Amino acid sequence: RLPADLSGNTVLDIGCNEGFFSFDAERRGAERVVAIDKSSEARDKFYLIKELMNSKVEFQFVDLLELDPEKLGKFDIVFFLSVFHHLRYPFQVLDRIFELTREYAIMEFVEAVPEEDLGQSVLVRKLSKKGHLHILPTRQFTIEMLTRAGYSKIAILGTHREHKVGPERKMDGFRERRVLLRAIR
Repeated sequence: RLPADLSGNTVLDIGCNEGFFSFDAERRGAERVVAIDKSSEARDKFYLIKELMNSKVEFQFVDLLELDPEKLGKFDIVFFLSVFHHLRYPFQVLDRIFELTREYAIMEFVEAVPEEDLGQSVLVRKLSKKGHLHILPTRQFTIEMLTRAGYSKIAILGTHREHKVGPERKMDGFRERRVLLRAIR
């Protein structure tokens, strides 16, 4: 649901990996595109693709807690796709993202889906395949934390990849799925 024409817009792609959405935003005419990732492997892939595409997309190798609108600027559109569950300080990062957002953010969260109605919003821990701790919010929690960060309206764009989580992931009573949303400033 991204506009076909992004002329005049600025775009920030947080957790860009090799930069698919960054390069697509540039192709759609975005005035300035900044891609951020903390992986050196992602950075190397990004620069290879950038060279092959003769792209002007900027790459920043920066910790998300160091994002500063005074240094980086504010962006009309911010992509934050499947990054939240990897973060150690996720709420501080959401506050930073809000400060960098001029219009809206397109976000994807891996969310915890309770098998029974809990009647409350919660964060659920999950162990990754590598044994890392991931934090998955329920839908209600996601909306609450984005509202608390300052966004005025949250629109759910869709869900995908829903599945039951194996017992080795220590997430009993929950399934997981990805939810895509637009958080409007």
